[in-house]
Amino acid sequence: MSFSVECDDTTDTLHGRLAYTVKTRDNFTLTLQRCFSYTIDGSIAPPIHNHSVILCHGFASNRFTFDLNPDVSVPNYLTDKGWDTWLVELRGSGKNHDVGGGGESTVGFDFGAGKHRHDWCFDHHVEDCRTIIEYVHFVTGKPSHMVGHSMGAMLLQSCAGGESGAKNLIRSGVSIAGCVVMESSHWSYFKWLWPIVKHFGTIHPEYIQTVLAPLSFRFDSPWDELFFHQNNVDAAVARDMFRKNWTSISVALIDQLRYCLEEGGIRKKDGTQYSKTLKSINTPMLMIAGSLDEQCHPICMEKLNKLIAGVSVYKLIGKKSGHKDDYGHFDLIVGKNAKREVWDMVCRFLEKHDSIV
Repeated sequence: MSFSVECDDTTDTLHGRLAYTVKTRDNFTLTLQRCFSYTIDGSIAPPIHNHSVILCHGFASNRFTFDLNPDVSVPNYLTDKGWDTWLVELRGSGKNHDVGGGGESTVGFDFGAGKHRHDWCFDHHVEDCRTIIEYVHFVTGKPSHMVGHSMGAMLLQSCAGGESGAKNLIRSGVSIAGCVVMESSHWSYFKWLWPIVKHFGTIHPEYIQTVLAPLSFRFDSPWDELFFHQNNVDAAVARDMFRKNWTSISVALIDQLRYCLEEGGIRKKDGTQYSKTLKSINTPMLMIAGSLDEQCHPICMEKLNKLIAGVSVYKLIGKKSGHKDDYGHFDLIVGKNAKREVWDMVCRFLEKHDSIV
């Protein structure tokens, strides 16, 4: 294991990051960031809560989902609240894009022919999360809370259900806009692309971000609405998200995730369904849905909440629930009022389940 101090454009004079590296059981190197706040005298502020918080991004994303810039940074917000916060990236994402080595990597707007290590799938990401959860336990000596967005929420549910072997190391979980069974989603409109996509190895949407980002929020666009409710996010923030948050997509991952749109949800490579373990989740869980989320419709999160046997709470974020505006998929992270309407609630949930016992 190793660590180093890191600074990038998401930190400021009041916050910092320590970078750690750790290997998975299949010998893939992952980079994690431990986030902290500085005190007035310039020292690192010690956490005041008992357990750490792990933040896990979703499909085709990276750490910028939660850490886009200082104004909307969830790690900065949590560390200011006294939480020991770990910001992670899954294999193939961000700092872990080429870590792990072996074989050739695709370049430019290539769809990934030939030999490469860009063949990860959902099963591999479950292994990533197991490694991360166990590593944070190794460093801190305690279980952790875990917050997942979109596919990150699916990974949380899989780990809490016992798939990773780290079930007992999750103190509580917050699933934001994602579940392993997601039969109601606008992503179903893209299912016709699978016969074409399946012939490739890796897709690189990050290479078209220079085109998409400047055009975003210039007019009413169905593409923008798939990611944001446009009234509830600053246009500059949305463009920044499109510019920074894209990452390489393994077609093997798409092959598994496409089943979340069908009955029974995501399947493992051996054909069994991850949803089979949902009823065995006994970790306290908070399910958060955006009222106008087109990727994961609220009904999906509501149904998931009813499947979990343990303590589980469902929250709909939007005007019908008394919030200032409706919420789309990423508004729950970076929306205009997300700190007050979403993250304050998340902190209250974490505090409720943060006792040492």
